[in-house]
Amino acid sequence: MAIVGIGQTALRASADDRLYHEHDYEAARLALSDAGLDRGDVDTVICSGWDAVDGRTISDMHTAMSAGGYLKDSSHVGEDGIMALAYAYMRIAAGLFDVALVTAHGHAESSFETVSNVVFDPLFVRSLGQSHLVSLALQANAYLQRHGVSGEQAAKVAVKNRGNGAANPRAHLQSPVGVEEVLTSALVCYPLRDLHCPPQSVGGVALILASEDAARRITDRPVWLTGIHWAIDSYELGSKELSRLDALAGAAERAYGMAGISDPLRDLDVAELHDITPFHELMAYEALGLAPEGAGARLVGEGVTGAGGDLPVNPSGGVLCTNPYGASGLLRAAEAALQLRGEAGERQVPGAARALAHGMSAPSGAAARTDCVLILEGG
Repeated sequence: MAIVGIGQTALRASADDRLYHEHDYEAARLALSDAGLDRGDVDTVICSGWDAVDGRTISDMHTAMSAGGYLKDSSHVGEDGIMALAYAYMRIAAGLFDVALVTAHGHAESSFETVSNVVFDPLFVRSLGQSHLVSLALQANAYLQRHGVSGEQAAKVAVKNRGNGAANPRAHLQSPVGVEEVLTSALVCYPLRDLHCPPQSVGGVALILASEDAARRITDRPVWLTGIHWAIDSYELGSKELSRLDALAGAAERAYGMAGISDPLRDLDVAELHDITPFHELMAYEALGLAPEGAGARLVGEGVTGAGGDLPVNPSGGVLCTNPYGASGLLRAAEAALQLRGEAGERQVPGAARALAHGMSAPSGAAARTDCVLILEGG
């Protein structure tokens, strides 16, 4: 199975009076054009979105048609777009369809923090003001306390990714920052400061996934999906070890097995991770088997994950530069696919042949509860 079409709209701070489903329309048109297809060539359309963020009940009543699903089989996944891609994978693998168009968008018209409160238990937790950001801060603090990670070490992740974003004309934030600037930015929720947190971006992403036979007919530059898995952790924050990303570790182990990866630091050429905070990128290194537990910061300090390192991570700038809630995971897959096609421009990793893309989904629960890992290989 392969990715045969990629579409990204401009990703920015405001919608410029566009409706949320217009992002799906534009991204779908771009992906179809990229693949040299039209709407009639697509067998099924799968949209992702979250009613609470879109501010509409059954929000896919508009997105499915906008993405080309009129009078076609169409489905909706109430998660990040990377989970919609996983669903498309299952539908094609089952032999039901040959070509699937997957779309996702970010279009929060108010603070995501306010909206995110609704994912928590309504009787015991919601009234405490728990939110997505508060949960991430609890995780970051647990990691910091358990492993003694310094603020400077975490800040270097933000510096790396913001520097990468400066070379990405599609990034929402394109200005580099320094360690001291990160450490002195406004405190948001301890230990997270303003420059530890991603922006709230608006825009759309679409990918076209095709069976092997269809992919070979459609394009001479397929990006093969050789490994995929996802995992879900406990819904209750008190029932999980906050200093680890156990769901990501489980998803990675199975995706590696499927793709035949035994040493990810050696076998991978580039990775796009869902760096929702710098602390979570460090935890992701460990969950992915790139470093022992508590030693993720060493990879950044030694330049392993920087531009020109053994395994560049987030050459696009990652989520810390561009974060369309609901589409950030699918954007990681799109950026990884561009790397393998040699079309990433200034952020291109020379000779990239195998990539990892990771997305986490906030709607099903905070604190990195749901993770999906893709292993992609160039054609």
